[in-house]
Amino acid sequence: MKEEYVEGIFESPTIVEETIPEQLKGAYSQALTTAQQLPVPIRDAVANGLRVPLSGTFQRLFMISYLDEEILIIRDTAGIPEVLTRLEASSSGMAETNPEYES
Repeated sequence: MKEEYVEGIFESPTIVEETIPEQLKGAYSQALTTAQQLPVPIRDAVANGLRVPLSGTFQRLFMISYLDEEILIIRDTAGIPEVLTRLEASSSGMAETNPEYES
């Protein structure tokens, strides 16, 4: 089978302020202030994730080794296995009927 990637999403990381070491809190505060001064369209793009069309540029071949209701095990052309588990159905507007798996 062939897997083809058609879109990539760059998302900003989620930072829990309580986990930031004291010596980095000043730099974090400055970065946050700078980010808040960005124009609204750029802030929105960063907050919602930047979507990048890949138009099939990235693809890989794989073979299904095992499949049941919860687990999918695939192997790439080198024979390296990857175990994927089923995700709960999301309420996103995607019209896909294929179940989603997460590695």
